[in-house]
Amino acid sequence: MGYANGTGTGATFDYPAGVAFDNNNLYVCDSANSTIRQISLATGVVTTIAGQPGVASFQDNTSQPTFFNHPEGIAYDGAGNLYIADSGNNVIRRLQISSGAVTTIAGNVTVSPPGFADGTGTAANFSNPLGICYDGAGNLYVADSGNSAIRKVTNITGGANAGVVQTLAGSPTTSTFYWPQGVVFANPYLYVVDSGYDAVFQVTATPPGVATVLAGSGNAGDVDGTGAAAQFNWPEGIATDNTNLYIADTLNSTIRQVTISSGAVITLAGQGQVTGSSDGAGNVAKFNHPMRLAVNTGTIYAADTYNETIRMIQ
Repeated sequence: MGYANGTGTGATFDYPAGVAFDNNNLYVCDSANSTIRQISLATGVVTTIAGQPGVASFQDNTSQPTFFNHPEGIAYDGAGNLYIADSGNNVIRRLQISSGAVTTIAGNVTVSPPGFADGTGTAANFSNPLGICYDGAGNLYVADSGNSAIRKVTNITGGANAGVVQTLAGSPTTSTFYWPQGVVFANPYLYVVDSGYDAVFQVTATPPGVATVLAGSGNAGDVDGTGAAAQFNWPEGIATDNTNLYIADTLNSTIRQVTISSGAVITLAGQGQVTGSSDGAGNVAKFNHPMRLAVNTGTIYAADTYNETIRMIQ
């Protein structure tokens, strides 16, 4: 627990959550510090690019100071922008990396208690959005956890009618999802990791989205297998290389792999329900509540949240 920029182990985080990459850098939602941090993949140097450490608030700006409130999800669009699920503010923000400019594209921070509404810009409402991904075609998908829904956000680059929000699947009044946390796009489907159902869902990406279970039994456990024969324990994070899904199986403190074509699940790293901070191969490695993942050219990056570190699995 802490806040310090620096190199490698000289840097500290407080409840790191979402991770994304742009080939040269990792970007981390340092949630309890309410900041966005950048990690150079070449040097391991950690810097803060947005937010004020320890100040959970809300403010857009063309430069610092900007404020976030426990951001948890982050996605990169390939064009120099990060999109952030600012969970405590119940909004979706855009951060232009080159300038540091932060703008809110959807959601309304003034709505209390948080609501559930489709619409454009501030007319849309979210409740504790935790996961976010970009599909490469100008659309965002959000795990709107408090509303048990997956939302699709279009027209995300600004201008007229910016930030159009539609509900793709689920709602507060249906049982399609129960606390969805992670989302990732692997053409043509969206994949959702649902902590409450201990399952991975495949969802068609155009509203109304059809959700089917790809892997997981609906019961908490730690079992490799195919489809419903596999078990997870409160999984929170998901990433993809378009052939496989990678799951942060949080309460098992493991990293799991799901083959998209078959739903076959194997454990890549960690020891089921054995927490620690050991490096090593396979079950020699130990994690402590890993939450979010990113994959880049064969390397998995994990926010090992209770260890307050960023880990690399190759």
